[in-house]
Amino acid sequence: MNADALSLDELCARSQRGDPEAESALFDSLRVRFLALAKRRVQPDHIEDVVQDALKIVFDRYRERKQGVGILVWSLTVLRNVIGNYYQNRRRERDRMEFVEEYPRDAGFTSDPLAGALDEEGRSALEDAIAELSCRFPRCGRIFHHLLKSLERGGSPNQVSGRALAAFCEEHPDVTRGGFYTALHRCRANLRAIWDQHGGEPNHE
Repeated sequence: MNADALSLDELCARSQRGDPEAESALFDSLRVRFLALAKRRVQPDHIEDVVQDALKIVFDRYRERKQGVGILVWSLTVLRNVIGNYYQNRRRERDRMEFVEEYPRDAGFTSDPLAGALDEEGRSALEDAIAELSCRFPRCGRIFHHLLKSLERGGSPNQVSGRALAAFCEEHPDVTRGGFYTALHRCRANLRAIWDQHGGEPNHE
């Protein structure tokens, strides 16, 4: 078979009939096209991951896809959806990173239980709230324990969160970076709820 002389739709049809040579040629061709598009839309260190994710989806679904749309058009739609998910995930991660940017080092303790965390009085109140958080949600307690220790060392928001992530992952090697920031986002909301329940005052009961 001269795969170069066949269109992608012809290769797809042969692949669906069980021709492994046609399938290999089909996905080699799709990979070249995916790379060309991804290079214009995705940061260099993420191109390969995006392309591989899209190719896997195409491979898993192309035999059952609806007829009438060419394989290239259909596959590029898959790729664009994967790229869209990539940007959504990046936006969510940026949102999760914002928690450390809200720490004013010289401000008093406000209604946000994470603001002014290094102020002495505020630190005491925060520790009370974290103690209660730890009883209700032990994992959240450990996350904020590492976060406070990292804040004491100073540095940029990325450095603070990076050290907290590294310390927490030493205790929980199965946790991914994305999983850590997802948990942190939820724990921060839980901590604020506890703070609000006590009217912004330390809990000395």
